[in-house]
Amino acid sequence: MYKPNRLVLVGSVIMDLVMTVPSLPDRGGDILASSASYYPGGGFNVLTAVRRQGMEVLYAGRIGQGPLGDHIWTRCHQEHIACLWPPTDEGDTGFDIALVEPGGERTFVTFPGVESRIGTEHLVPLQVAEGDVLYLSGYDLLYPISGPTIVDFLRGMPFEVRLIFDPGPLVRAIPKDRLNLVLKRSWLVTANRNEMTRLTGYEDPALAAQDLASKLLKGSIVVARDGAEGAFVSADGVLSHVPSRPTRPKDTTGAGDTHTGVLVARLSQGDPLLKAVRAANVAAALSVEEAGPATCPSADRLARDLEKLGED
Repeated sequence: MYKPNRLVLVGSVIMDLVMTVPSLPDRGGDILASSASYYPGGGFNVLTAVRRQGMEVLYAGRIGQGPLGDHIWTRCHQEHIACLWPPTDEGDTGFDIALVEPGGERTFVTFPGVESRIGTEHLVPLQVAEGDVLYLSGYDLLYPISGPTIVDFLRGMPFEVRLIFDPGPLVRAIPKDRLNLVLKRSWLVTANRNEMTRLTGYEDPALAAQDLASKLLKGSIVVARDGAEGAFVSADGVLSHVPSRPTRPKDTTGAGDTHTGVLVARLSQGDPLLKAVRAANVAAALSVEEAGPATCPSADRLARDLEKLGED
């Protein structure tokens, strides 16, 4: 199994404005939130998850200047996340509004900022080599400036650099040529049940994982995250189911990012694939018990939980 040394995120970090609501409002209506807070989100959650497990990370995207960008810049330093670029004065970072319902389900509306405008000149200084894994979200393939830039970068990226792709909920809106190129280049594709259905047409996550894996390069991995049910993993022609642990979700925001980050970090530590997925399942279960998007447990906290379960 490939052991990554560093995760490089080419894409966007934005601000999540999170409000807890009893239900979604009717169209044209209003509703009172019981709580509200803001946190860095998007790719920040993946970077934080990886870094908290002790693996090196680099954010190769853009950060704006303004109240949102300033906060993100500070939080990156607090989490020891290296950044390729300092904040730019071309505008502020974008944001999304996340409405969290009882049970933890969330609904988003996103407004992009400077992080969505990655040009060729912003990736010229980026040096990647064997041992690096490049993380990419489907959101960034949608942007009219960042999308083509990132695809061109992938075309010239050494094959020794592995690509991790999370298609996201808007996968059907990604231009087909961009999506196909990314899938053909991916080493690991990870998505939740709904995203897998949108990507493959199969509602059963097991069938979706098998179908997608059959279309990827030999040696690639597909992880279909299924919430409390765990995850289905398709690798080397073999389908496996890896259970999670019982949890009482408070906020599912960022759970998928926690899963991805911990999975990559555990692979970097030499875990076999299914053991790494199990650790990622447990980390995601821990993360949904806390409010906010960047709630990945520390390596020590995860190790204690795994030990209680008789693992690790």
